[in-house]
Amino acid sequence: MMNGVQFYRDEELPYFELKLCDTSQLSYRKHAHEEYSLGIVDKGTSSFWYEGKWEQVNPKTIVFIPPNLVHSCNPQQEDQWKYKMLFINTAWIHRFMDSKEKVLFRNPIVEAISDPEIFKMTSSMMENLMEHASPLEKEDNIIALFDKMAVHADQVQNINSKQGLSKLRVVKEYLHSNFCEKITLDDLEQVSGINKFHLIRLFKDAFGIPPHMYQTLLRINYAKRQLRKQRQITEVALEAGFYDQSHFHKVFKSHTGITPEKYEKI
Repeated sequence: MMNGVQFYRDEELPYFELKLCDTSQLSYRKHAHEEYSLGIVDKGTSSFWYEGKWEQVNPKTIVFIPPNLVHSCNPQQEDQWKYKMLFINTAWIHRFMDSKEKVLFRNPIVEAISDPEIFKMTSSMMENLMEHASPLEKEDNIIALFDKMAVHADQVQNINSKQGLSKLRVVKEYLHSNFCEKITLDDLEQVSGINKFHLIRLFKDAFGIPPHMYQTLLRINYAKRQLRKQRQITEVALEAGFYDQSHFHKVFKSHTGITPEKYEKI
């Protein structure tokens, strides 16, 4: 069980840093971050100070802090205090704002989560960052959460449908050619010329699933072809782009209903 403070980073996604805190032996002086910060409280109650006022932060509360906002947050009980905090690069958030054609998230937010889907998505996204998911899936999940959090309707600038479909086919072809490799949204943006924040929504609208799920489908289909040749499961898993055999086993079964071992023996 984790105790204390831990940080997680993915070198493929330099825009994000995840902090986990599971200790009450910690009090923060007034401070500020260069990044945007999105926090979610799992356990305990704390006092959150910012802009000269105090807020009580309880479990299932989201705290969103813009960069350079002086604040402090301290637990009220010594035996209970657990939270997760995602630090997000300022330029990344500004690009997200631009994609929505709205000025979003300029003010601090301290809000109990009334929508259970947001709490579930936030927790799932942060857990996902610690796992061996692809960078494409990780960033996709983060964007999906921010889309959900944006209370105003999207004002996404429509791309000419004919031109947009042509660019999306380029993305699809790129995924087919490189599905075994680590692919980021920046890669897909570069090959297609579509803003990555638009790209996920456009791809899902056109093909029914986001890019990372399409990549996973391609990997599973490739693995099935290789297993039919009686190849070693470990080799197939690594070759198809899965982190290890355990990860491969879990994803393969979720897609096919059976384990790779059983499939190979068919």
